[in-house]
This record gives sequence, structure tokens and C-alpha cells, in this order.
Amino acid sequence: MFTKEDILKKLNSDNYYIDLNALDTFIKEWQIDAIYENMEGVEFFDETSITKIKKGISLKSQGYNKEQISYRIHKALKDVEKEEQQSQQLSVNQEQNFVPEVRNVPLNMTSQAIDMLATAVSSKIAEDIKSHISNSEFAESLIEAGSYKKDNEILSQKVDELLNDNRKLAKRIEQLENDRRSFWKKLFG
Repeated sequence: MFTKEDILKKLNSDNYYIDLNALDTFIKEWQIDAIYENMEGVEFFDETSITKIKKGISLKSQGYNKEQISYRIHKALKDVEKEEQQSQQLSVNQEQNFVPEVRNVPLNMTSQAIDMLATAVSSKIAEDIKSHISNSEFAESLIEAGSYKKDNEILSQKVDELLNDNRKLAKRIEQLENDRRSFWKKLFG
């Protein structure tokens, strides 16, 4: 069980940086219920609540509003509970069929829920990046940059050719100057 201060520490350690006011707002807006409240009014939350808050923060950063976030985090929890019921039913059925290998396998629903959330978040991020790249001028700017680079390479080659031609011309002028001097020396010399 976690108090709100414990939740903040856990969120900060997982790189979710929010303050107590934001946490209170999220809990209220996303309808995350405490599992216990002591006589002094301190509320305690479980791992599922922390998972919901993390999911909600992730969805909020993606631009979802509070109703959409509330729906999605509670729907995800219902899906996890449904999987848990199915796995329990499977376990009961397997026990009735006396399959000892399967009966002794422990299930950790918390890690399964986290895996499910991580998969959903990574899929959403990949979709957002893909749509951003396809819907933006990003690809066009890359194509333009490639053509500019090719143009710059051609221009650089032409400048090198011009410099080489200028060197040849300078040598030819120097040779002609020498020939002219020798001609004047022979004529007047």
C-alpha cells in the first residue's frame, strides 16, 4: 500500500515528475479510488493505482482529455481483470484434469499488466511517429536536402575544374611572358 507521497517518490524514480497538486488532480479527474483510508484521512493506494496514474500521464502527454484517459485506464484494468479470471478458470480446469506441471506455475498479473501497458504505449508512439513523418514535410525536406547535396558536389567539381584551368592559364601566361622577353632581347639585344 502506498500513500500519495510514496506514489510521488515511485513516479519520480520512474521519470514521471509531477507534484502533489497534480497527483491529486489526476486521482480526482481519472477516478482512481484509494483501497484504504485510515482514521486520520490518509488514503492508501495499490500497484494498480500507480499503473493507472502512469498510463494516464502517458496518455495526457499524447493529448488525450480527462474523459478519454479515464475510460482508457479503467478499460485496461478491466481487460487485465478479465485475463486474470480466464487464467484462474484455466487453472481450475487444469487442476480438475490433474495436470501438476501447469498447476504449479505462479502468475504475476502485475508484470503482465505492465507488459500490456508498455506494448500499448510503444504501439501508440510508433503510430504517432509514422503519421508525423508521413503527414509532414519531413520526407520532402530530406529529398530536397539530398538534391542540394548532389548539386553541391557537382558545383564543387566544377570549381575544381575551373581552378585547374586557371593554373594552366597562369603557367601559359608566364611562359608567354618569358617568350616575349626573350624575343625583345633578341630583337634589341
